[in-house]
Amino acid sequence: MVRIAQFALACLAAFAAAPPSVALAEAAWPRDTLRVVVPFAPGGLTDVIGRTLAQELAKSLKVPAIVENRSGAYGLVGTEYVAQAKPDGHTLLVGGGIVALADALYPKLRFDPRKDLMPVAMIERNGLLLVATKANERFASAQLPQVLGWAREQPGGIAVASFGSGSISHMALETLRTAGRADLLHVPYRGTAPALPDLIGGQVPLMIDNTVTALPQVRAGKIRAIAYTGKERLAQLPDVPTFTELGLPELQIYNFFGLYVPTGTPAPVAERLNAEVNRIFRQPEIVEKFAAMGAELHPGTAAAFSAFLDGERARWGQLIRSRGIRPE
Repeated sequence: MVRIAQFALACLAAFAAAPPSVALAEAAWPRDTLRVVVPFAPGGLTDVIGRTLAQELAKSLKVPAIVENRSGAYGLVGTEYVAQAKPDGHTLLVGGGIVALADALYPKLRFDPRKDLMPVAMIERNGLLLVATKANERFASAQLPQVLGWAREQPGGIAVASFGSGSISHMALETLRTAGRADLLHVPYRGTAPALPDLIGGQVPLMIDNTVTALPQVRAGKIRAIAYTGKERLAQLPDVPTFTELGLPELQIYNFFGLYVPTGTPAPVAERLNAEVNRIFRQPEIVEKFAAMGAELHPGTAAAFSAFLDGERARWGQLIRSRGIRPE
């Protein structure tokens, strides 16, 4: 009996001495409801991604999975919430470009996106479209060289809307201004929803928008696509050239969304979540659903996602600092 008791005590001591990630990994996971935090309002692409992920995780992991929409500050509110959450694998973030832009845009953040969030996997990426109003004859048939030429002749006289100050749409415009040697006027909106009606009505002649939101309006004939920031032409708009084709390879730019967990989440849990993301977002029917929206599902390894984020932080951090960009 003494030997049995000694053996039991030794086992307990070894378990207590194990690193937290090992000890938690040996426990059952998930033990409770999974919360998929979407840092934007319901109805957008991020929300669709989050709800698809939650629905599929609930099926495979046999626990409830709910979506929590925590919008505000271009995704910063929900991102901060997850960064400060308990790292037990039950609070997940479907985050966007703000994760790569935040530390350069907001010097006094209450969290560090690099240190407080662990990238699990990229989920989706989509290029951006430079689109024009049809309500103004000058822009109804204009091509990119003409637009840039007008901007050079009339500095600050050609307005281009973005879906947010400090957003990837804004970064694309700043890149276009530099690469195209044209002083385009930035008109920031608080999201695509208020910007598109003004574009359609001609109050602003141009906009750089996500393909997912711009594509339906292009298909409906309400606005016209001029150029695309993807590496290759968008399948749904085969007649629209890429910026690279037009001599501006600097404009190869993607908006993106991926899965993150709070730093400190056990490695086996993060690895399982990565496997789930790759399984879910490689299913043909799900790929087809998102492709119809103009979204490109792009899951992969955590290492590949981390490397991509490092590249985005370096690229946009340099631009933000050189131009002194601050969210308005």
